Formats: sequence, C-alpha cells, structure tokens
Amino acid sequence: MTQVEQGCLDIWIDKIVSCLKDTETGEIKDTVVFKIQSRSYLRNFQENNGWQINWNEIPGDVDVCALALGDGNEIQGLVGVKNDRNSKAAYIHWACTAPWNNKHEFGKQKYEGVGGHLFAIAADKSIEWGYDGVMHGFAASSELVEHYIKTFGAIHLGYLHTYQIMIEEAAAKRLLEVYTYEWN
Repeated sequence: MTQVEQGCLDIWIDKIVSCLKDTETGEIKDTVVFKIQSRSYLRNFQENNGWQINWNEIPGDVDVCALALGDGNEIQGLVGVKNDRNSKAAYIHWACTAPWNNKHEFGKQKYEGVGGHLFAIAADKSIEWGYDGVMHGFAASSELVEHYIKTFGAIHLGYLHTYQIMIEEAAAKRLLEVYTYEWN
C-alpha cells in the first residue's frame, strides 16, 4: 500500500487561533469549509505544485474538505477524512496546508492557524458520523506524535502503525470551541 493510499499526518500546528491570521498584517480572516465533490477538481492539488500528494489519487471513500477564506473562497488547506466504522472514529487520511502556508517546506507562510482548523474539520466529520469527535490517524514521525500530544492532547496508540495517534471526545470538543468556520 502506498503512502497516498494509507494516509499520513505530516502537518505542524503553528498557532491556536479562532480564524486564520495574516502573518504580514495581523488581520483575522473569516473561513469557510466545503466538501470537494469532484475528484477531477482535485487534480489542481498536486505534489508537483506544493500540495504534498496528488489529491486526486487518494481513495474514493475519503471525503476531501477544503478550508478557504470567507472572502473569495481561496483554498488554504485540505483534509481527507474517512468514516472508519470499525474503529468508530473518523480516520484523518491526510491533511496539508496550501504551499504558501507551509513554512516547514517553503520557509514562509501567509496565514497562521490552517493546521488546527483541518483537525477541527475532522472532529466535525466525526460528530456528523456519530463518533462524538473521536478521530485517529498516522503521524509521519515520532516528533509529530509528540507535537500532537502537546498541542491537542492526542494519545499515542501505535497499534495499527508505529505513529498512530487518537484524539478523544474531550480534546475534539476543545478544538471545536477554538476554531471557527462556516460550512458551505
């Protein structure tokens, strides 16, 4: 199974802010979230243009949601979430910021707060599916496992994958109390 098929959490959480914050001006930007319905539209988000993976290649049973600016709908990050009925949790398949928000790979970022919003969206999907916000995923490294533990109160499971993490109901609800957005 390839990494794109299996999924991976390789996203650092920069700041806990309710909406996105412009790093140059300090301006707070309202955000919207929408599910991307068209798999062909996902061809716009490719590894070769800075989106970590070829988003059109992820499994068809993964819902892809976009975090966008409220004014203009410019996409700032994507999260793929799967209804994992066996685990009774949302499985965060993949999450990534737009290239201009990824300071770890590109040295700068336009908006802070994208990563945390993507986890909050996954918590929302978990609630929608009846799992009370419980979610899990496979982090890319032990450093990211520790980062998620410190940032969100995640739990290191390590059952299905060395770096498997889980975010329980209480931690998910805290995420949803902090991050704000409107569903479109």
